[in-house]
Amino acid sequence: MATTKNVQSVERAFSILELYPRTGCSEYSVKEIADELGLNKSTAFGLINTLTNLGYLRQNSENQKYALGLKLLTLSNTVKVQNIIIQSVHPYLEQISRKYGETVHCAVGHRGGVIYVDKVEATGSIIISTQVGTQNDLHCTGVGKCLLAYMPPEDQEQVYTGNLRTMTYNTITNSERLREEIRRVRQEGYAMDNEEISLGLSCVAVPVFSAPETAACAISVSGMTSRIQTARANGLVNELKWVAASISKSVFDYEYPVESGQP
Repeated sequence: MATTKNVQSVERAFSILELYPRTGCSEYSVKEIADELGLNKSTAFGLINTLTNLGYLRQNSENQKYALGLKLLTLSNTVKVQNIIIQSVHPYLEQISRKYGETVHCAVGHRGGVIYVDKVEATGSIIISTQVGTQNDLHCTGVGKCLLAYMPPEDQEQVYTGNLRTMTYNTITNSERLREEIRRVRQEGYAMDNEEISLGLSCVAVPVFSAPETAACAISVSGMTSRIQTARANGLVNELKWVAASISKSVFDYEYPVESGQP
């Protein structure tokens, strides 16, 4: 399999960040970093300056040395939160998948879209092509609509006025129709993908709240449209809401009235 060559400047930037945990030293001068990594001092300074401007390094004003910045802590916390979500949510996903015989997902918002962080594939059912780690659109997925419904207004507006891709003839590509759909999601506490990504496949999704008006993630059940319709008639929506409330309580210590499906 063909491989691509690494970008040297990126490798060097990461070697600077990795220097701190490798050596256990909390601060370095430009010269010390250059010497440790065998870099030209001007090259080291350029990389350090960029990492500092981006928040991954910070300079001590007293001795002019550099330490790791708080931006790294933000990334670390994001990974930790997602890992906690996966570990806590997975047993619930397995339980729902066993009961209804369908594929179940957990997803979080990511860069204006939605990314799947966990999935339990149904055995003996139709294969859903989603993969953990892949990103999808907000406007045409059940989990995406749940997250969109509780995004800040300015972020919602970017979605409404952006490129609403057509996936099937059922995809909502009109901004006013999408606004109305999201109002319904907030009112009823759940979202649907009505064959909006793939014909013959539908899903039901509910948000999981970490605080009032804050959806940390969303969970969904996906499968053939006829089977999802039957599951809805047999109480799937209410069961998903109860599961979401249990996750909110256990992961985020936030409790909300299940009857409404929203805080």
